[in-house]
Amino acid sequence: MFSSIKGFWKVCRYGDLYMVLAALAAQSINISVGFCQGFSAVLLPQYTHEHPTISFEQSSWIASLGVISNPIGALLGGMMVDAVGRRLLLQSIVLPNLVGWLVIAFSETYIFLCIGRFITGFTIGMSTVSYIYVAEITTPEKRGVLSALGPGLVSTGIFIVYSLGAFIHWRKVAAICAGVSLLTPFLMYFVPESPLWLASKGQMKEAYNAMFWLRQNNSTAQQELMEFTKDRKAGETMTFSQKMSLFKRRSVVKPFALLIIFFIFQEMSGIYVILYYAVDFFKSVGTSVNEFTASIIVGGVRVFMGAVGACLINSFRRKTLAATSGLLLGIAMLGAAVCDSLNGPPLVKLACVLLHVSFSMVGFLQLPWIMSGELYPQDIRGVMSGATSCCAYVLIFFNIKTYPQLENLVTSNGTLYLFGGCALLGAAYCYFFLPETKGKTLTEIMKQFDEEKKEFDPEVGYTKEKASSSDGKPVQRRHSAGAAVSLDKN
Repeated sequence: MFSSIKGFWKVCRYGDLYMVLAALAAQSINISVGFCQGFSAVLLPQYTHEHPTISFEQSSWIASLGVISNPIGALLGGMMVDAVGRRLLLQSIVLPNLVGWLVIAFSETYIFLCIGRFITGFTIGMSTVSYIYVAEITTPEKRGVLSALGPGLVSTGIFIVYSLGAFIHWRKVAAICAGVSLLTPFLMYFVPESPLWLASKGQMKEAYNAMFWLRQNNSTAQQELMEFTKDRKAGETMTFSQKMSLFKRRSVVKPFALLIIFFIFQEMSGIYVILYYAVDFFKSVGTSVNEFTASIIVGGVRVFMGAVGACLINSFRRKTLAATSGLLLGIAMLGAAVCDSLNGPPLVKLACVLLHVSFSMVGFLQLPWIMSGELYPQDIRGVMSGATSCCAYVLIFFNIKTYPQLENLVTSNGTLYLFGGCALLGAAYCYFFLPETKGKTLTEIMKQFDEEKKEFDPEVGYTKEKASSSDGKPVQRRHSAGAAVSLDKN
């Protein structure tokens, strides 16, 4: 653990300072994402108290409307990010964010409240561009920890909105959220565009200036840009039909399928249910602690464990973290279910839920979002990252919208068993099928998916074709992580 913390602080040495500052500027959008995700948990108890006639169905729409526009935002962001650039898109997110929060703050009717929630949902969907930006400006050694800042800042936003909602009126909370939405465009003004995006548009001088600003080293900037331009020359002469065929490549289809399955297990493990229904969730499971206090505790735990997860991600393999995280959060949720079945002490139940939240923050929550910015080829990274996020948000919406009905159908105790069981299945999936990206360049990650499969490779998460030379001897092939791999003949 101490070595992990030491490795985290190494990121902030002077040579990497500008890269860290640029990553922080981009990831600051995730504070607003946390506001959007956590707001319904403090809004619903206050709003239903003010409007006793509001129906069960109307309450679920208030929570889920903050999610239903996420897929639309993700698709729009995915289409725009390759056209206008990562930096400009991050700055433009302020428009739906600011407008949505102001509509909520000044809403006088249920309809306008729902409209405001719908508009702020675009922020969450479009914010995934921050992971693309960070993946493209960072070195392979620092990419993990700086990408993990995103979920950590989401947790910070959730903690802030939980804390504010426990003491002040929801309208004032919305007004504060509107003010904070101006932070990201202000910070992004001082950092450069992604040099890889600039190079992909043929703006080589601007790309070099951006890379030099990030690395503060002339030779390093030139070398990284040279490697990137060498890899993309083949794609410059492609016809339209050839470019469309990129979406059928193994390096696109395989990671898309892997990530969607990962997201399914993530949603079914109960992570986002606890997030969006925190106050009502703790009330339904029957803890002895005040539900608002319990929500603040959960928010604080998420922030702390998000920092721990950022430290660990640079020291452990991605699939190891994901599988361990899924296993432990599943056990914790099943522990809460058993305690509830046996009418055990409420504090034990609360402790189990807190452990579930804690373990989710060291892998199961953040890794699919981080990997959506890593796994796809540069040519279509923006579009495919947006498409992946779109599907993920559809799953989240379905999960949030149907949770009240699910709880009525199988009881709150049954949902605990369901969440725990799905988390355990997700842990097994991550261990056996998730690809490894730690310490690899984006080009190396892409190439590992283009290989044919015949022989199982635990690093990649699938099997690779054996090959032999003309004399029948095993071929030495360079592994994407850098090691030479001996492949026996067929």
